[in-house]
Amino acid sequence: MRIIEKGRGYFRGTHKGATIEIERDHDIPGRKFYIRVAHADGGMMYDGYSPEGIETIAQAKAEAIRGACL
Repeated sequence: MRIIEKGRGYFRGTHKGATIEIERDHDIPGRKFYIRVAHADGGMMYDGYSPEGIETIAQAKAEAIRGACL
């Protein structure tokens, strides 16, 4: 995974040609991250809140890869 940008509660990077963007979000209880994974052609591979139980940005990255079938 290549890091493009990261900060407190934010990550943007690439993995196998897809762009992964993760933001910490407090809008929905139990869902701590909003994850977007876009294919190189622009199609969305994952666009939604992380499942319950995802507590860290590292877990959210793993979920992004798993959820987008990368």
